[in-house]
Amino acid sequence: MTSADFFKNNVSVKRFSQNPVDEEKIKALSSAIKNCSSMDNRQPWKVVLVRDEQAKKNMSSACYGNKSLIEAPLIIVVCGLPDDAYPTLGGFLNSYSVDAGVLMERISLSAKSLGMHTDWSFSFKEEKVREIVQAPGESRVISVSPLGLAVETSNLPPARPVQELVSYDHY
Repeated sequence: MTSADFFKNNVSVKRFSQNPVDEEKIKALSSAIKNCSSMDNRQPWKVVLVRDEQAKKNMSSACYGNKSLIEAPLIIVVCGLPDDAYPTLGGFLNSYSVDAGVLMERISLSAKSLGMHTDWSFSFKEEKVREIVQAPGESRVISVSPLGLAVETSNLPPARPVQELVSYDHY
């Protein structure tokens, strides 16, 4: 598969296999997390891997009943750390949310290269998620995702034409 094919082949995961994720794959993902770049290499994040069945049920509830969080063998919770981030990105924005977005893409691409899928959710009750993973108050939950083998997928809507997304020399 070429890199172009790799990036074109995006799907939405409807159901995950309940088979556990191999420890070697978890180590590979952990290495991808460790080696992910960020602004000034501050790495203002903490990633929590949730395997406990009761915690997964609680996480599903905190994510408005997202059932894929129960059936997937692993949940990835990305927390941003504003106090550790670059303070002014572009003169107006702390870098933790952008850095966490780069990290989430790195995790997704790494999972895909290992034959697994993620399905990032941005719909959650932050205080509940923070409570489940025992995250400190200064952290911000950025996203929650199941991780595992897909058993049912659907195609995403077609991408917009490149001319709508990219321009030269001016907006």
